[in-house]
Amino acid sequence: MNSREPRGIAPDGLDDLETRFGPEYRVLGFSLFHTDRVFVEVGVTGETPSLSLFDEATVAEEFPIESLPPEAWLVDRLTLTFDVSEADAREHAADLREQAAEGTDIPSVAVSAAVDFAAVYERALAERTEASGSPTGGDGWYTETSFRDDRRFATVYFIVQSAEIRRRDGDRTYTLKLDRLGGLYARVDLPVGEEIPEEEYRNVFRELFEDIGLPPASVDELTFEYSPSIW
Repeated sequence: MNSREPRGIAPDGLDDLETRFGPEYRVLGFSLFHTDRVFVEVGVTGETPSLSLFDEATVAEEFPIESLPPEAWLVDRLTLTFDVSEADAREHAADLREQAAEGTDIPSVAVSAAVDFAAVYERALAERTEASGSPTGGDGWYTETSFRDDRRFATVYFIVQSAEIRRRDGDRTYTLKLDRLGGLYARVDLPVGEEIPEEEYRNVFRELFEDIGLPPASVDELTFEYSPSIW
């Protein structure tokens, strides 16, 4: 897995996601949009889940009171996301609205209740007309955004299984990262100012590919970029 201490939540009952991402995938959070730029973000990587309000037009500024979603919308998202009563959801919504009225940058509440990600995702599946996913770079970080009539309304942040392989050759370090979704990242670190023939480092990566069961010829399709100390 990507880390020694798994973060986020491992949902139950979502066979489609388990088929796509593998049994060890996790959800690191998700966002539910009220408008194109106003949304709530649910964080699940801390000790207690949280829900925060954002307006993309006013990053690093006070959350604008005029951007507040209606109470009914907030209550609906709270009861959908968390195992809370409507009364508790109204209290959390009132807290968010009060923070916004006081000029808080990021109105946020901690919710000591289970997160029902399955309910959130199943609603997204039922309502979306299309979806898009981010490319991965071998680390397993993946973002999926759901759209309804060309307007985003939900974004989920996943992490899937990935592996990192390193080979040291004197003062050179070859790193290869790959994840379950096909993301791949290859790098060779050299001492500052040192250069290496392209065919030499490609041959090393061909060996690494062969060691892990990938076609060595695939290295020929990779494009490497040079920086002062990194190939």
